[in-house]
Amino acid sequence: MHQEEVRFGTHHAHFEPPDTLVATFNGPISMDEVKLAVQVYRENYERRGQYFCIVDVGRSELDTAGRRYLSEHGRSEWFHAAIYVGANLMQRTIGKAIALALLFTGKTMFDTVFLPTVEEARVWVAQHRHSYRQRKAS
Repeated sequence: MHQEEVRFGTHHAHFEPPDTLVATFNGPISMDEVKLAVQVYRENYERRGQYFCIVDVGRSELDTAGRRYLSEHGRSEWFHAAIYVGANLMQRTIGKAIALALLFTGKTMFDTVFLPTVEEARVWVAQHRHSYRQRKAS
């Protein structure tokens, strides 16, 4: 088990130093679970500042109300990038729509990336970490 792992239903999230939150969703995501996920995302930002968020959605389902809640209560300034893992075409469309909504309500832009595996997402973060730190410094 990872340090600082949070479990909610069949889903879980954990922080990987220095700046990455990995969230894994399995099955349907209830409204209470969406609210808990947003709380985890917000608290992670409040404790550590901006971070990369790897979200494994390949085995999950999020309904319209959950997507709306995420769009209305998430904030773009929390993330350097959101990296979706295992997303099918519908989940990619939803991920892009949520990112667009966050850009309209937030203060900063962040990247939305789609990759097939969590390992590839970790490699992507490692390859891009330096450029995000440079952006932040300027």
